[in-house]
Amino acid sequence: MSTPSQKATISIKAKVKEVIKDSRFTLEHRINKCGSVVRGWRNYHRFCDMSQHNLWSLRYWLWKFIRKQGRYNRYQTNKVIKRAIPAISWSACKFVIVKGDKSPYDGDFVYWSKRENAHYDGITARLLKKQNHKCTECNLSFISGDIAELHHIDGNHDNWKPINLEVLHRECHQHQTVHGQVRVRTAG
Repeated sequence: MSTPSQKATISIKAKVKEVIKDSRFTLEHRINKCGSVVRGWRNYHRFCDMSQHNLWSLRYWLWKFIRKQGRYNRYQTNKVIKRAIPAISWSACKFVIVKGDKSPYDGDFVYWSKRENAHYDGITARLLKKQNHKCTECNLSFISGDIAELHHIDGNHDNWKPINLEVLHRECHQHQTVHGQVRVRTAG
């Protein structure tokens, strides 16, 4: 499980303290700038396990600093802190680690096609699985970089029955008969 490094955590705390202590700007401006710095740091680490990196100590330090300024009562300070240290959603391990013995050049097209399946959702993903990640027209496996398109067999785009749908390579889909006519790509 990946987490932000200790060096990265120390640097964000130092950066926030530097921004908030910069007296050239108004307190409101410093709070907003602090929020953008923290938001950027959290977005950068959004695929890491952030359960231990809620920046509690920084939040507490910032709360005391803002209270010392004398402009906000404790309830207002709590609202301002939410702007200064915004919560960003994160999800650890959203990526899929490649198996240790797999390589794009090992010929296992089904494995790599299943990894690419994450780019598709709903009916396209279900049909790819049903078709064993192969195009029904050319019977070749979908490999990395191939674009899969949903094809209505009877040409009726209002008919979404699973028996009427199939997934084809983009190139195969362009040459399908549509309403009795073959689609021809026009230049220009």
